[in-house]
Amino acid sequence: MNCRTLFLILIALDLAYDVILRILAASRRGLPLPEAVRDLYDADDYARWLDYSAEKRRLGLIEKVFDALILTALFATNVFAAVRDRLPGGEGAKDMLLILLFVTFTSVLSLPFDWIREMRIEAKYGFSRTSKGIFVRDEITGFLVNAGLTCLLCLFLSKVWERFGARGFFVLFAGLSVFVVVFSMLSTFFMRLYNKFTPLEEGTLRETLTELFSRAGYRLENIYVMDASRRTTKVNAFCSGLGKFKKIVLYDNLVNGYSEDEIAAVFAHELGHYKRRDTMKNTFYTVLLMAVVTAAAAWFALNPGISAEYGFSAMNPAFGVILLESVVLNPIITVLTIPRAAMARRYEYRADGEAVESGYGEALVSALKKLSRDNFSDLNPHPLIVRLEYDHPTTADRIVAIRRRDAERERDA
Repeated sequence: MNCRTLFLILIALDLAYDVILRILAASRRGLPLPEAVRDLYDADDYARWLDYSAEKRRLGLIEKVFDALILTALFATNVFAAVRDRLPGGEGAKDMLLILLFVTFTSVLSLPFDWIREMRIEAKYGFSRTSKGIFVRDEITGFLVNAGLTCLLCLFLSKVWERFGARGFFVLFAGLSVFVVVFSMLSTFFMRLYNKFTPLEEGTLRETLTELFSRAGYRLENIYVMDASRRTTKVNAFCSGLGKFKKIVLYDNLVNGYSEDEIAAVFAHELGHYKRRDTMKNTFYTVLLMAVVTAAAAWFALNPGISAEYGFSAMNPAFGVILLESVVLNPIITVLTIPRAAMARRYEYRADGEAVESGYGEALVSALKKLSRDNFSDLNPHPLIVRLEYDHPTTADRIVAIRRRDAERERDA
């Protein structure tokens, strides 16, 4: 089997996997909700959720099929080499221009889907508050970040290959690992490209959250509120960063729409992640993923026949980056997501336990129900989809586990 056929098979398998998951999701339509969450949606809300999920699933399927057809057309031909030959400048300039053209091409093709998803579907169901101006700015920012990072990866790959040959992939792995760690440390810095972060104002809520942190033996530098309401009505909170760069961030929708006990319960959950260093563990897992990325890059570079098969006279790093990002990494990430998601679900249960031990078990149940309702969550996903992709347990499973642990805590008290 030649490489061209292999890549086309990978594109087809990726599409088939996605279609199967969407069929499984659709098969749950109309099934009764689990007892623990049956009170979240009334008949009208549940019918509305079914329509919302069906519209998102339909758009996602159309986009996935469209992307697969485009990738098939591109990787069934020598179009990349043909375009590069016609670009101006030296070898390095041609590579950068090829990358920029590909990123621009894919960004333009995805733009209508992004618009329909954000400005039509999310807005139709009352979730999106994104204005046209914010949407355009976000798309431009995302394009610039994507293009910049992809060009840097291409440049880095070509330089280490030119300087070190096969040994350069150790350097590539080290460089990618450093990037992952730095990105994790400064993730909120990058998020500031899209959102504004302000310290939580003084008051009883801040005192309660600070006391929770102090009781756990930590000194709290700050709690940040993110202006998510400019874009969405959905609610979230998260722990980001590493070491002294670690921050706990609350959506302003959470701060403004939930009781202090519910916010404290969510905060205690995030504190559980903080105490167990779950962010660091996730970062380490991403570093392992970078090892797989490096191995794929080495396989491409050490087999110049792949580039030759697509019309290049020598191994071309720009084509390699495009190939890895758009075709090869998808099945790799799909496979690696399964154990990573299982690990993340365990972390969520454990973080929920931290809220229970802090005395916020029922408050967390109340917050989870509100979060599920406000985010229009799938309350009855297919169990196989949960095992393959969910990095959080279902709301029903979390509520059952919280109440069981709360009962055990009261019994032992």
